[in-house]
Amino acid sequence: VLGLSQHGKSTFLNSLVEKQGGALRAAVGNGTERCTFQPQVYKLHPPDKPTQVLEFADLPKPCQNLCVADDPAQYNDAMRSYWKELSRNEDYKANVKHGEPLVSGRSLLQATNSEIPVRKGWRQSVKRKLSEARGRAVGLAKQHPAVDDWGGTKSPPQIQVHALDTPGVEDTKGEDDEHIQNIIDAVINLGSLSALVMVTKCGCPITPAWKKQILRYWRQFPMMRAQWIFVHTASDPYAKNNPQRRKASSFEAACANRVRVVTEAMQDLTQDKTFSAAHIFVECDIEDEEVLEAVLAKKHNNFFTHIANFVPVHIDNLPFQKGPRLLEIDGALLASIDAIVEASTETLMEVQNSLGQLLDLRNKHAQETEHHRQELAAIEMELKQIDHDGDVENVEHFREPWRLFGYPAAQIRLMSRHSIFTTSVIDASGYRKQYLKVKSQTNTPMGEGRQLVEMTIHTPHLLTSMSGKAVVASKSSDVYADRIKLLKENQKQLSEILEEELAAQRLEEEEVGVCQQEEQHTVRRHKIAIEMRDFIKMPWTCETYRTMRPFYDEVKAGQKKLSTKDLLQRFQRLWLENVPEYAHLVEEAVDVM
Repeated sequence: VLGLSQHGKSTFLNSLVEKQGGALRAAVGNGTERCTFQPQVYKLHPPDKPTQVLEFADLPKPCQNLCVADDPAQYNDAMRSYWKELSRNEDYKANVKHGEPLVSGRSLLQATNSEIPVRKGWRQSVKRKLSEARGRAVGLAKQHPAVDDWGGTKSPPQIQVHALDTPGVEDTKGEDDEHIQNIIDAVINLGSLSALVMVTKCGCPITPAWKKQILRYWRQFPMMRAQWIFVHTASDPYAKNNPQRRKASSFEAACANRVRVVTEAMQDLTQDKTFSAAHIFVECDIEDEEVLEAVLAKKHNNFFTHIANFVPVHIDNLPFQKGPRLLEIDGALLASIDAIVEASTETLMEVQNSLGQLLDLRNKHAQETEHHRQELAAIEMELKQIDHDGDVENVEHFREPWRLFGYPAAQIRLMSRHSIFTTSVIDASGYRKQYLKVKSQTNTPMGEGRQLVEMTIHTPHLLTSMSGKAVVASKSSDVYADRIKLLKENQKQLSEILEEELAAQRLEEEEVGVCQQEEQHTVRRHKIAIEMRDFIKMPWTCETYRTMRPFYDEVKAGQKKLSTKDLLQRFQRLWLENVPEYAHLVEEAVDVM
């Protein structure tokens, strides 16, 4: 669970824990200072108890988008009478003048405040509808039966959900890298992730801090890029804190605009123009309001539905991605080390031209080897991401409001990534019973083995909204078969080249060993600098950063500005004494400066 400080992460988690009957509650900030300092795992349920269905009356709500039926007069008469019977709360009671039709797309909050005339004969009908509505439990908190290719259903087992609450990554106190380290440790301890949930407060702009946090997690967890959920807190369905919205807009319009703004920001930030994610709008400050409680319960069910339909991604190791402040310190170190490498090379060339040439060649080989290592690591990383039987999905989310007359429907067009694919439709509307149906589906060949899948999806049930997503999935190993073959050929060639380069470097090291004592000292200094540079440039684990953290903490504290010599010597001392992989250098080590 991600998000900037004071955007409601802990409050949202507490609402989930409270509704599911869990015991542990997250600390909540006071509106000015962060309250989450360490990643914390919360079990949202009591022990041995699965996710619970939250039941609530399916009342008409001002947060639903009501559309005009074919007969506006009949629609208005029905809704006025229905609302008169159901509404007893001034915050959401909406009155309209007799004979004035509601405009399509406007919610009941936008109606006028005149008295509602009730037509004779509607009262008993309304009471009957109310009784039916209150008897209908809606929502879903365990994994929702997913619609398969044939329109049938599957019945997965019940689940429990654990939430990892994370500190806000804003670098206000230089703690971002420590937070990322702790988060990676916590994720590895959990063993798997099902989703990245970004909590963002409604009304807050897309700030550089927001973009920075998104981008850092986007890069840190590339395997989770198809499993993001955006939870928008403080959504304020009644517009209590925004009276102007009652006059000029509606809750539905505000939600749609927020989804558009966030989606455009994500597409621009990630350079993925097809990015799509689920969006859930919650208001935890309900103050025992019956309708708001129903809305929140439905959103909880909607949230758990999305979580349950994600495939957990198993994670046993993650590289530590350094933040801007650490990279700045590394830049200063690398600049000095590069200068030392260059100076030591020139010294050796003056003492003995042959030895200087050898070291120059060795430095060149070291750079070539590092380049080949990086290429090989990039190939291995790419193979790990695509050479598996996991699904590569094309997803389209859809949402249609309920209608008094007629059924909500959506037309879906998705392109398969391979000739072998599966299609599925996930019902995320939050109702206990699944009403979503695939009315028709056609597959049209489009060349290169791909097919255009066109589906008509509808909900053949009155007064029922429709929300979900359509998925066309192919195995990653099928989609990227040609790329996998090419990468494996390049991997083999690079491995052979790297072995030859390493063998050549070992021979060069033996020749350097026969030089005079002064030359040996310069060689050792050169070698330490090269190893130190490679160590700084190589990908780090959390354990590596934890080992080197005292050095970075001292530099970031900035109580006394260190000279270049002190900076290098303190880094070198901590590195050689505490990183076991470089213990063999301790005996021959000399200060690089």
